[in-house]
Amino acid sequence: MKCMKKVETTYKGFSLIETLIAVSVLMMAVAGPLSIASRGLVSAQFARDQIIAFHLAREATELIRNKRDENILSGQDWFDGMVSSPVCLSPNVCRVSPTAEDVTFTICSGGACEPLSVHTVTGIYDYDSGVNWRESRFTRSISFETVPNHFDNEIVANVTIKWDTGSLSKEFTISEHFFNWKE
Repeated sequence: MKCMKKVETTYKGFSLIETLIAVSVLMMAVAGPLSIASRGLVSAQFARDQIIAFHLAREATELIRNKRDENILSGQDWFDGMVSSPVCLSPNVCRVSPTAEDVTFTICSGGACEPLSVHTVTGIYDYDSGVNWRESRFTRSISFETVPNHFDNEIVANVTIKWDTGSLSKEFTISEHFFNWKE
């Protein structure tokens, strides 16, 4: 009888389980920083939109101030074109165009104003349309409130900005008191 020699073979390398564990550890090492970077980008976009919204609200208050001063200096009622004709008193809301030669408040139909458009070359926000204009994500509405017993000398302007950044919807309102400084 011949003697059979037992041959042992040893395999050097990784088993399938070891490979899967190594790949999953590597995926976790890469996924963490990518997730943080993604959240950072969303936060940066939201911050950018919040700054634009704030400036759009301040622009509206400056246009109101300009209209008030223009009215007073020309001898008209100081609130002419804002609180009267059109009636922008709350709950009605109005819009104002920053590029018009005469600051004009236009009542928004249906209680909601249309979104502002942005010029793709200059970055100006307005209600224009056509070449180089595209609808923005921002909506601006203005309403005025009278102050009891002070209507001749004081009104409150409420400027509301609404916008969407991805799946986040945001809205804020700034209020400013305007006075008849001539009397």
